Parts: sequence; C-alpha cells; structure tokens
Amino acid sequence: MGRIGLLGRIMLVLLGALSLLVVATFGIDRWQRSQEGRPYASRFPRLDQAAGIMALMKDADPAQRPAILRAVNGEALRAEIVDTPLDVAEMIRDPVLEGRLRRLTGDASDGIRAFTEPTMLYRGIGPADRAAGTGRRAMGGLALATDRLPDGRTLIIWAVTKHRSLMPWLLGQPLSLWVAVLGVVAAGLVIVGARHELAPLRRLTDAVSRFDGRVTERTATPQGAPEIQRLTQAVQAMQERIVGLMAERSLLIGAISHDLKTYLTRMRLRAEGIAEPDRRERLVEDLDTMTALIETSLGFARGTAAEIGRAPVDLADIVAVEVAEHAAQGARISLSGEEVPDATVAGDAVALRRVIANLIGNAVKFGRSSVAVAVRRAGSACQVVVEDDGPGIPEAERVSVFSPYYRVERSRNRQTGGTGLGLAIARQIAEAHGGTIVAEATASGGARLVVTLPALA
Repeated sequence: MGRIGLLGRIMLVLLGALSLLVVATFGIDRWQRSQEGRPYASRFPRLDQAAGIMALMKDADPAQRPAILRAVNGEALRAEIVDTPLDVAEMIRDPVLEGRLRRLTGDASDGIRAFTEPTMLYRGIGPADRAAGTGRRAMGGLALATDRLPDGRTLIIWAVTKHRSLMPWLLGQPLSLWVAVLGVVAAGLVIVGARHELAPLRRLTDAVSRFDGRVTERTATPQGAPEIQRLTQAVQAMQERIVGLMAERSLLIGAISHDLKTYLTRMRLRAEGIAEPDRRERLVEDLDTMTALIETSLGFARGTAAEIGRAPVDLADIVAVEVAEHAAQGARISLSGEEVPDATVAGDAVALRRVIANLIGNAVKFGRSSVAVAVRRAGSACQVVVEDDGPGIPEAERVSVFSPYYRVERSRNRQTGGTGLGLAIARQIAEAHGGTIVAEATASGGARLVVTLPALA
C-alpha cells in the first residue's frame, strides 16, 4: 500500500465497494432464482391458492367467472376455463397433490386432477436412478391442476415456474450483469474526475520539487478543491518567505566577509612591519590560516544562496584535468572511463570541478600508495568514483563525515590540515545539482567516494 498513490487508493475503495455490490446482487439473484424452482417452497402456497380458486369457481355465477379469472391470475398461478379437456400427455399425474386438493376444496369427486413435470418429480435424483425409475421419489411441485365445473366446462390452473420479477432481471438480463456494467462506467468516470481534481496537486508537487530557495516557483492560478487551493497559496507564501530569508542571509554573509577581510588586511600589513623575522613569519602564517578558514566557512555558508549555472558539463574532461594535475605533482593515480561519450551533466563547471578536486585531493592525501578514479554512466545518471588505499572511513561515520567541521578521529585529525568543510561543501554542490555523494569502503579497507549526478538528457 505504501507505493499506491492517492488516485490508486481512491480506485481501490471504489472497486471494493462495487465488487461487494455486484456480489450481493448476484447472490440475491441466485437465491431468488433457486427459490422459484424449489418444490418445497412453492408447492403448498400454490396448492392452497389453486384450491381456493376451484372452490370459488364452483360456487360463483357463470357470468362472474371472467371477472374472477382476471382477479386471481398472477405471477405464480394462471387460471382459464375451456370447453374441451386439455391434452396433458407430456405431464405426470400426481395422486398426492390430487388428494390434498380434494381435502382443501372439500370435493370428494374425481373431477379434480393434479399434474407435475418430470423435472419436478425427480429433482435431486441421480441420472442413473432417474433413468431406471428407482431411488427416493422427490415430492413434486404443482405444475397443472384441472377441475370439472358443474356446467361441464373445465377449469385449468397452471403454475408459472419461470416468471421473472423486476428486481433480479432487467431487459432480459440479470441485474447483477447491469450492476457490473454500471460499475465499470462509474469507475471510468471516477478515474477521469479524480485525475482532473488531482492535477493541481501534481503541479504543486512539481513546483515544490523544483524550488531551491533562490527563486519562487510559481504555479498556475490555484484550482481544484478549496483545500488544494489553500495549500497552493500557503506553499507559495512559504516559498516567498524562504527566498526573502535567503536573500537577507546572502547580504549578511557578504557584509561579514567584507568587514573581516578589511581587518585581516590591516593586520597583515601591520604584521609585515615587525622587525623580528621569526615572530613576523609565525604571525603572517596564522593570519593566512585564519583567512583561509574564514573564506572556506563563508563559502560554505554562502553555498545554499549561490547561483548554480546550468550549462552542459563533461565530467570526464573535468576529472581528466584534475587527475593530470595530481599525476604531474608525483601522485600515483589512475583514471578509467575518460572516454565515456555521454558523461555530460547540466551544471556549473567551476563548482563541479571543486567537488572533484576535493575528493581527489583527499584521496591523494590519505591514500598510502595509489588512487583510482573512474567515470561511468549508470542508467540516467553519471558517476565519478574515487578510491584510495588509506585507512578508510569507519562505517559509523560515513554519514557524519559530510557534516560541517567534522573530522574522522585518529587518521584524519587536525594535524593533517584542512578545515573540515571540504566534504560538506562537496555535498552541498552535488545536491544543488540534483545529485548525491556517498562514502563507502573498498575491498582493501580504503575509502570510496561516489558522486552521482543526473545526466543531461
């Protein structure tokens, strides 16, 4: 269920309700049809009605008989008066039913006849016993009854065994079939209507996904249900507040950076005037370190507010340049995948080169003997993999290592240099490009850093 969207959940509820309705209608249909043919359920009420009609016709004035026939004819029984006896050669005479009719009418004469059909007579008997005429004889239902009236005419009463009521049948088809057809039509209408109502929500989701804190992602005029309209307005207002806060933050960072650089420049000029060489060198070194730390920290703080360009960038070229520079400085580094033809992403070449330079620089610094870099295409994404044979990153710290100012203890402590912001800035840039950076372990226990960026379509 966790993978089913809102539209799918609505359809599941609708289809479940329609399925229950179809099953219930089909069950009622089957039950009523079975009741219509049951001998035990239909025999006695029809016998009582037939006996009442016979008694009424014998006592009635012949001129009133047509009106009585119209009154007694119904869905279960039909009555008719004929001048000649009816041919009943295909039916089976049932003495049991005749005896009951005589008791009910109080007529002991032999003018009453009762007949049943073979399907009623042997209902429930196996085919072999039915063919042989053996087995337990089921009590048949009334199919036809006749009575000789005092004027010599014959009253015929027959049972309607296949009448169809309005409830389970419609236009000659079971009602359950029509319910299923209507259910399919209703489901189609619900799908169209639900998709139309959810369209504003999908557009709002796309706008929020594109929002990066720099520019408000405007959606179309709020449409749909009142709740969705209010949600759209609330999201747009929230984006505007975030953009305003980010702009203020950028201005604040710029002001701090300008003031700090001014005072550091003054201190550097004063330090240059110190006569003692050792003291001057230590002071200048501290000022340079402080300047680098401040520049890096401000760069990280400015990162989420900085604009990221969107131009085609060939990752293989950037990686090849960085590998060549480190190889020229004597590092043992290898590169594979530099000829990948489709390792192109949309982004800022300067920012992405900073990511690659940081990862390769760390690998060269902490690797013991060699570094391996690879560029590859994985589906709709491009990847850069940097591996070293150094001490690696403990599994428990492979997420924390991307936090600002975080250093892995022992092997990667402050004595190795750095500010602890390199990987944090690299992750910041990768996420601004819609990508990720993860830390893993190599087979030899070293560190493997994988940068994944969406490929340019």
